[in-house]
Amino acid sequence: YIGISFADFVADYDHWIAFVLLGIIGGKMIKEALEKADQCDYNPDFSLKTMFTLAVATSIDAMAVGVSLAFLKADIWMSILVIGLMTAAFSAFGVKLGNLFGCKYKSKAEVVGGIVLVGIGIKILIEHLM
Repeated sequence: YIGISFADFVADYDHWIAFVLLGIIGGKMIKEALEKADQCDYNPDFSLKTMFTLAVATSIDAMAVGVSLAFLKADIWMSILVIGLMTAAFSAFGVKLGNLFGCKYKSKAEVVGGIVLVGIGIKILIEHLM
């Protein structure tokens, strides 16, 4: 709901913001995956510092999605339901896959994920510029 109040303010350059953020995040993923291609460092760190950092990052991501939904004028309650159910299902599936394939495909998956994020950023930019 907060996103609705400033959706018009950033509507003119929201595609540039998305492009830059996705490019940075995707590029960082690719870089880190290539640097650590041969390493498999499993570290289940559940410290307060790590969990707080992940919570903040997730909250920022959720805020960005909320603002995007405001731009699209989407039905917020249906969006919450669908996003919640899909997040739960894909998270459970991802944990299972991670346990099965873990270190073997870690760097390859990170490279593919980075490429996908950069590609989404480019797609958003091209769609808004055309």
